[in-house]
Amino acid sequence: MRLSTFFSLILLSVAMAFAAPRPISSNIEGDVNADGEVNIADINVLIDHIMSSTFDIKGDLNHDGEINIADINYVIDLILNGPVNPIVETGIYMGITGFNQTLITKELANLDSTTIAGFNDFVDGLTAQPGRLLYYSVDKALDALNTAMRPDHLQNVAVVTFTQGLDQGSLMMTDKYETDAEYAEALKGRILDEHVYGRPIKAYTVGLLNDNVKDANQFRSNLYALSSDSAKAMEVSSIAEANAKFQSIADDLVSRNMSEQLTLVFPGVGTGTRIRFTFDEVNDATVEESQVYIEGIFSLKTRSLTNITYQGMTCNAGDSVAASSVDGMFVSLVFDGIQLDSEERIEKKNIKEWYWVEDQETWEASTEFSADRLPDVESTYSSALVMLLLDCSSVMDENFGELKNAAKAFIERMQNYNTIPGMYTVNGVSFQMVPIEGGTFTMGVDSVMVEAGVANVDELPAHEVTLESYSIGKTEVTQELWQAVMGSNPSGFTGDPKRPVEQVSWDDCQEFIARLNAITGKNFRLPTEAEWEFAARGGNKSRGTLYAGSDNIDDVAWYYSNSYAVGNTSPDYGTHVVASKHGNEIGLYDMSGNVLEWCNDEYYSYEGDENETGSSLNRRVIRGGCWFNMPGDCRSTSRDYQSHGMRTYSIGLRLAL
Repeated sequence: MRLSTFFSLILLSVAMAFAAPRPISSNIEGDVNADGEVNIADINVLIDHIMSSTFDIKGDLNHDGEINIADINYVIDLILNGPVNPIVETGIYMGITGFNQTLITKELANLDSTTIAGFNDFVDGLTAQPGRLLYYSVDKALDALNTAMRPDHLQNVAVVTFTQGLDQGSLMMTDKYETDAEYAEALKGRILDEHVYGRPIKAYTVGLLNDNVKDANQFRSNLYALSSDSAKAMEVSSIAEANAKFQSIADDLVSRNMSEQLTLVFPGVGTGTRIRFTFDEVNDATVEESQVYIEGIFSLKTRSLTNITYQGMTCNAGDSVAASSVDGMFVSLVFDGIQLDSEERIEKKNIKEWYWVEDQETWEASTEFSADRLPDVESTYSSALVMLLLDCSSVMDENFGELKNAAKAFIERMQNYNTIPGMYTVNGVSFQMVPIEGGTFTMGVDSVMVEAGVANVDELPAHEVTLESYSIGKTEVTQELWQAVMGSNPSGFTGDPKRPVEQVSWDDCQEFIARLNAITGKNFRLPTEAEWEFAARGGNKSRGTLYAGSDNIDDVAWYYSNSYAVGNTSPDYGTHVVASKHGNEIGLYDMSGNVLEWCNDEYYSYEGDENETGSSLNRRVIRGGCWFNMPGDCRSTSRDYQSHGMRTYSIGLRLAL
């Protein structure tokens, strides 16, 4: 090393000693000494490598094959400016590389219903050529993962490699290694040692062993070298078997890519009571043997469960959870980010509550707890970065077409897992539809409520309506979704794109829906009035509350008292971000308050048990009340109407399907 370079490094080291350390989300890039931060210590490690002429892949931050001043500059930039990798939305991000004598790569990108065709087209476009840059392909895949965009809630990082033989030519693509064994050993070290944003790399290899492979021992050695553990090295004898392995890999990848949100509703008890909620099938005699439970100490004063223990699961809720709501004697606790160790889903029917009886040293079942009272368990998806590597060497022969089909089946399975049931994404904006099981319910109110002044005369008569199954929006249509479809935002209350859109007429909604259907290929529409009321009441799981989800309007609604009476200088004046209050029994939000919602129907008086199918005339029904309405107008049965051309800052919409 030149003396001038040496002194430059010393000056840089001294200067950076005064710079604050920069947390780097546990990503291996920049955090050379793996202490969770990028700071002066990492620069010192790099200087040691440069001075001693040693090489460590962790220090080659710019991936130019050596450790030098450029890598130190990389760290300095990270300390001063933060990570260079942009954060992107939650999802499964996939890249594909076909390898033979060259690498043909589709860069990592979000895999969803709107992009899957591009992934399949890439696979269809791959051609077979001589050569097999197996090691080099894996090497570059690891580089791509280390420089990938960072998705929110990243859970899995994986390389999935299919090969039909030995490496041919990778040593010619780099001057770092002299033998295949040396290259394979280095890759094994990278797979085991490197982390991407704090996540270990899962590496799977599927190897097709047939007559083209002369050195079976080396073939198997490659499978193990390029896998993160022996269980992920899979030898197959046919493409059909390889396809089955691809499907099992997809299952394995996503089984830990989903967590659940559970709401437990139970009667409040005295301070110090020890409570256990079991999730496996136990009874009075076997409750002590439960392997899956949440246990804690109840505090009546704070309405919370404290000193919580999680058995057979992980959970993001922490060791103390305060009540999300209190309804009379019942307390609701929300547990986010639950993942069962068994990788199974929570079965609500199996949940039981138990109290510890101190003087008898035994668990006693709660007679007031009912699993039927619990809201549905909500699934939430984390993110994954996945590189799929496909052997496109000419020896694939007739297997090549079958391999493409297996790869596309893998991509489809991953995309299906990437989609929350009922979730749609339009121009980068996602929204969710909730399935509503069909049923028969009594729509409207009886005359007693009208005579008592609790309900309005247009809610008479109470009549029976039967509905087929349908889906309805989990939330009101947001401003960001309207913008994504229409290219503009007409709303009066802006500032947060997740507020509901308003200033839209019934006619505007029809244009929005037509464009949305053209993009998605679906048949979205406005709900009928009967569908709207059935959903607001909680469908077949209705608990008969006055408002959508509670008898206490403050639990579920933005209305006069908390959104209008506060005055127009208050930040709470007007509409609010959707789903910022509690939902109802079936996970629908803001069906009481926030903005009124257009229905498809013409407004008219109820007659008999007619199924409310609507028509195309002038006055259109609006439902749910809004941010300046009094409580009575936010009831699930309350009705109103406006001309189909009216635009106002109090009316938005909710989709049906």
